[in-house]
Amino acid sequence: MFGFGRRPGATAITARGEIVHVDLGLQNVDDQGGTRTARYTVLVRVYPDGATPFEVAIKVKLRGTAGPMIGEETWVRYEPARPEKIDFDRDRIRDRAYDRVRTNPGLRVVVDTLYRHGDPPVSVIATAR
Repeated sequence: MFGFGRRPGATAITARGEIVHVDLGLQNVDDQGGTRTARYTVLVRVYPDGATPFEVAIKVKLRGTAGPMIGEETWVRYEPARPEKIDFDRDRIRDRAYDRVRTNPGLRVVVDTLYRHGDPPVSVIATAR
């Protein structure tokens, strides 16, 4: 999904991020004209603890219902020595999504549906739509 060598390893750290730009790429459309999957390039501003923020692009393939939006909060994992080895921290995003479900139980259907179909979102707010 992210290309060879992009995933962070065992020494990766987790940091909060914010989506600052989204480019929609190739879309896979079904017979009725609905989007089945879409490829995105997501520019994320990362805010590491005790370090200078930086921006990095992450390529991701998602169902159309889970598209990222500018300004959304997200979480990433990256290698401190090689910040280009970055990926979304989907476990942390899932935990934050379910935190929002606790305050708004109506979101549970959205969150459960995304995870049941193997299409975890890349941001917390995207889950809260």
